[in-house]
Amino acid sequence: MKHTTMIIGLLLLPVTAFCLNVSVRSFDYSDYTRLVFEADRSFAYSVSSRDNGFDLRLQQAARTDPENIQLKESRCVQRVDVLPRHDGTVYRVVTHIPVRFQRQFVLENPFRVVFDLEADSGNPTAVSQPPQVEAVSAPDRPEGTSINTICIDPGHGGTDLGARAGTTDLVEKDITLKVGLKVKQLIESRLGLRVVMTRDSDSEISLDSRAAMANNQKAQVFVSIHVNSSYRRGARGTETYYVSLEATDKEASELARKENTSMGGDAFDPAAADDLRLILWNMAQTEYIKESSKLATYIQNQLNEVMNTRNRGVKQAPFRVLMRAAMPAVLVEIAFLSNSDEEKLLARDGFLSRVAGGIYTGIAQFVTYHNQRYK
Repeated sequence: MKHTTMIIGLLLLPVTAFCLNVSVRSFDYSDYTRLVFEADRSFAYSVSSRDNGFDLRLQQAARTDPENIQLKESRCVQRVDVLPRHDGTVYRVVTHIPVRFQRQFVLENPFRVVFDLEADSGNPTAVSQPPQVEAVSAPDRPEGTSINTICIDPGHGGTDLGARAGTTDLVEKDITLKVGLKVKQLIESRLGLRVVMTRDSDSEISLDSRAAMANNQKAQVFVSIHVNSSYRRGARGTETYYVSLEATDKEASELARKENTSMGGDAFDPAAADDLRLILWNMAQTEYIKESSKLATYIQNQLNEVMNTRNRGVKQAPFRVLMRAAMPAVLVEIAFLSNSDEEKLLARDGFLSRVAGGIYTGIAQFVTYHNQRYK
């Protein structure tokens, strides 16, 4: 009898030990309602719309005590039901009124999935679907092994448009997503490696969450894709960055400041950084500086060949998104949207495919270099 009881206890242990603890809360603002799902660790999920709300489907068991659902008489959210399923847990959000997703994003420490909801104007084409997020349960990888996971980070997204064109409706967030998805397809089909996207649709992700996503997924390479802009209309060409506390030049410093504050973040000033911040940066990136430089050089050389634009070179700057990446990490500025000639190029899908091909080839060369080094 004792043996039977012990076996039953062991069988039940995984269910309780690995169950997520999730809390739900909402806040009303003047023009939207924020609904937050907070968990004690990261999780994979998908979202599907319903006539009177939406379902948030988690791919694992989760538990939410009634007192941890705090809606505060929300004007949008009527209730949130927790529905256990054999393949996970569904959080069914029931709303008082038809709503649409104004934006959706993920935050870290603690892990939170955030939905900003607003009243639906009645135009069905305006209703946006939040993106599905890949599972954050990547297997641990030993240090010094072959590369098997690459993180592609399309810059900006959601309400953060990034750079804007001078004569058309082109915006940076759309260009970077197109290029990022093309790079993903090339890596998966030609190298057979796993690709993590920080976003795969028009969603807003904080700079810290982008790096955290790459770290959580055990990625071994991080490539952030951007489009440049300058008050000097003649500025043109491509440039690739890896991280440093000091910028290569004044333009690099200004670019880092602009990117670091694009989503309300703080601009990093090395002169004002305290010892703790310098230590944290040193722990996260210093050991990868040489490999980041190598990765940046491979990508920059390839872009120079396929794009036939001015080579602005490999540079360094204190980009926030790179500082928190615990792996070789670079940021690519593919062309200037503020330049009328390059604006026309960036509007062409064929040109974006060539850009993606150049980034892919540079990554492939780095993968070969890295894998041979750690044979």
